[in-house]
Parts: sequence; structure tokens; C-alpha cells
Amino acid sequence: MKDKLTKAFKNSVYEPNQDLEGLIWSSIIKRDKRNAQFKLWAFGLVGVASLAGLVPTFKILFTDLTRSGFYEYFSLIFSDTGSIISYWKELAFSLAESLPIISIISVLSLLFVCFLSIKYIMKQINRDQLISSLTLSI
Repeated sequence: MKDKLTKAFKNSVYEPNQDLEGLIWSSIIKRDKRNAQFKLWAFGLVGVASLAGLVPTFKILFTDLTRSGFYEYFSLIFSDTGSIISYWKELAFSLAESLPIISIISVLSLLFVCFLSIKYIMKQINRDQLISSLTLSI
């Protein structure tokens, strides 16, 4: 049985298709290009959504700042320097207490997501140009 098997393997010579290497390479490049385009669109949508979310979030931040009295406390800095020097700790605590922290965190987080998506979009554009240059070299 062993001899028959070794004879069969020796008689059958496998010759791959001559274009097999090129076909495999082109399918790899097509898949990478499709993945790069998908990531580009996904990051683009996330960036646009975060930019669209910034408009109402800034509006909420400004209304929260006016409701909390932050502007009134902040305007005291420019009114009387003598009393500011003697009561600077109280003023600093009042300013810190009147800040709308949740609104500020939401604005900063949306800005972070927006800048992060822009960074990844730039990476995908550069990677897509690299993939395009690889297809030209084949």
C-alpha cells in the first residue's frame, strides 16, 4: 500500500497555473483597497457626525455658562483689582464652582472624536495611495 501511494505521488506532478501568483497578489490588493475604502467612509461618517454634534453641544455650553453666572464672576476680575488681590481664593473657587463641567466634557469629547477621525482619514488616504502605487508596480 505504501509503495502504491509513493508511486502515485511520484507520477502525479503538480504544476500550478502560471498566473496564480499574480491572481493571488491582485486579490490581496483588491481586498486591501476595499478595506481601506470602507475604513475611509466609516471614519468620514464618524467625523461628520461629531462635527454635526458640535453645533448643539456648543449651544448648550454657552447657555449653561450664562445660566451658571460664570460670566458675572469672570467680569469681576476686570472690575476692581484691589479686591481681587485680597479675595482671589474666593473668586477662584466661585469661578471653578460655576463652570458647567458636563457641557465642557461633552464639547471636548466631540472635538477629540472629530480630530481623531480626521487623523485616521488622513492615514487611510495615505494608505490608499500606497495601495494604488503597489497596483501600478505589478
